[in-house]
Amino acid sequence: MAPGVVDSMPTIRALLRSSLTVTVLLALPLATPRAQDAEPEAAPAEALPKARPKPKPKPVAPKPAAKPVAADPAPAAAAAAPAHAAWPPGASMVTESYGDWSMTCTHPGETITCIIAQAQGDSQTGRRKFGIELQTPKDGRAEGIVMMPFGLSIEPGITFKLDEQTLGKGAPYTACGPDGCFVPISFPALALDGMRTAKTLFVIGHKSGSSDDATITVPLAGFTQALDRAVALSG
Repeated sequence: MAPGVVDSMPTIRALLRSSLTVTVLLALPLATPRAQDAEPEAAPAEALPKARPKPKPKPVAPKPAAKPVAADPAPAAAAAAPAHAAWPPGASMVTESYGDWSMTCTHPGETITCIIAQAQGDSQTGRRKFGIELQTPKDGRAEGIVMMPFGLSIEPGITFKLDEQTLGKGAPYTACGPDGCFVPISFPALALDGMRTAKTLFVIGHKSGSSDDATITVPLAGFTQALDRAVALSG
């Protein structure tokens, strides 16, 4: 089972139910100035009037040596500046897309909350069948939630793989909603580092009444950029 990625889907949490369409403006490169026309050729020597001898220049006193200019400390200060992005003035929510992932930050008050997410389902009806979202890491872990489709066995829970490597021991279901059933997750920093370099995250459930697995393929294109942007906006 590998449902298609839906371009625009609401996040799982009620806090971020509203969706935004972000328009990315691509700056056009400046046109390179055309080279100047070649200078006209000089007139023949016989056509030029004879030049008068120039007077000898008067001796000029040597100028004092210029004082050395102190180096500008700005580059060093900029390099030491913390890696964070300024929050857009007047905005209470920022939503951006990076590859197969989206990044949403809310700033209702003093606290900024950021998540990265991916949703899959029917792109024609807009019905979501799978979703995963992770908050920005805190204390070495990223808390999140996975929504799995109906028709799976609840008791075994779900497991994860990064490419061909098993990730953790899996997680159990806790509740179900109108679109599917939810699995809270808590990924350590080591798992996030693995998701930065891996190509695919596999979420594996078990079909109800069968021993067969139901594997959902989660592409990781754009995951690193979305996570870095969320961390930068959250300060």
